[in-house]
Amino acid sequence: MRAYLPLAASDIAQFLDTKKCVPVKLYAPTIKFLTANVDHDEEEIEYLLSLMAAGDAMEMITNGSPIGTLLALEIPDSEIAEECEDSIVLNGDLLWERVECLFTSIFDDEGDIELTWFATQEIEDQIASLVKDQS
Repeated sequence: MRAYLPLAASDIAQFLDTKKCVPVKLYAPTIKFLTANVDHDEEEIEYLLSLMAAGDAMEMITNGSPIGTLLALEIPDSEIAEECEDSIVLNGDLLWERVECLFTSIFDDEGDIELTWFATQEIEDQIASLVKDQS
């Protein structure tokens, strides 16, 4: 299941270093979310969930760069302990190997959230730069 995890850049750096973390909220296409959004296709569902996570990421910004960060992950059903309204709870730590990509988020001129995608091999450099900018 595709899931989205909003985290501060410094928390992503720690996750990258330790290769595991305990997520607070993993936005995911749960049965309840899919039922409430039956008129959207899979791509639109993923976009809605990524924007929800990006909104949380933007709220985590405390100083420096106005860029939020979130990760897209692929979570096997065997690691899901519970499905909530628009999120999942895991039955253990989240492992770095589940990370599919990094998104950065920023407000555009109209106040909408704009997302930029980075491949897994780009994450370390992007996060190092963001952590530096936010300190």
